[in-house]
Amino acid sequence: MGDGGDDGGFSKSDREISHGAHFVKGINVLALLAALALIALGIWLATRPGDCEKYATVPVFLIGAGFLLVAALGLFGTWFLYLPILYTYLVLTFVILVGFLALSIFIFVVTQKGGGYNVPGQSFKEYNVNDYSDYVQHRLNKVSNWNHLKAVIGASDTCATFDQISPVDYPYSNLNSLQSGCCRPPAECGYTMTGNGTFSTTRVPLSDNPDCTSYSNDDSIKCYDCDSCKGGVAQNLKRTGKIAGIVTLVIFVLLVGILVVACHVGHRVARASWRRVERV
Repeated sequence: MGDGGDDGGFSKSDREISHGAHFVKGINVLALLAALALIALGIWLATRPGDCEKYATVPVFLIGAGFLLVAALGLFGTWFLYLPILYTYLVLTFVILVGFLALSIFIFVVTQKGGGYNVPGQSFKEYNVNDYSDYVQHRLNKVSNWNHLKAVIGASDTCATFDQISPVDYPYSNLNSLQSGCCRPPAECGYTMTGNGTFSTTRVPLSDNPDCTSYSNDDSIKCYDCDSCKGGVAQNLKRTGKIAGIVTLVIFVLLVGILVVACHVGHRVARASWRRVERV
């Protein structure tokens, strides 16, 4: 006789296992599709002609492969109610759960510091990498990392768009963090804008800020090696980091729900297995 009576040949315990298993199956089907989409994205990035997109290829592949493995185990375990696979799925889900929690905390911590500062006479803000967290500074000051990011910024239309701004419109322009930091010298240098996207760099700078001597009107140089440019990138990371932190927290909550249901299914399957053994 089953738990709480029999209904159409299925006990209450059987129905709970079935409902929970269907829920976990549905979630893992979605996870499987998402994993395949990530792997397809990784293949697409790997075939792109430029170098910028390829920088993200390995992480995308690894995340996609990881989700594919866990989703496949979840489907197999809940479809056949096979305890060893189901327990492996639970352990991996728990590891991912802890990973997302740690990632959320890490993102919020490293993106707390920093931000732009206002300069009299201009409507946009300026940035400096030294205002951001030590972790962000270390990553951006690493030569190999910055050479890649610098190439990405140079290949984009960031400064090409800035070069369309006239000296009259310049003080009132709504520049983004990359345009402010990478396409122009800091205001403290005292350089005046003489033409679209060009500044009078022949005069002695009013500041000893190294960015003043790093800047050039040359389109291939601009202020790409400036701390202000790294600050602009850091501000972008801060902005996207907040969004990523919220997304990882949402995923964490969803994973908690999935783990609870999957644990319930595993517990019910284990109890049913022991009962069958006892009857024998």
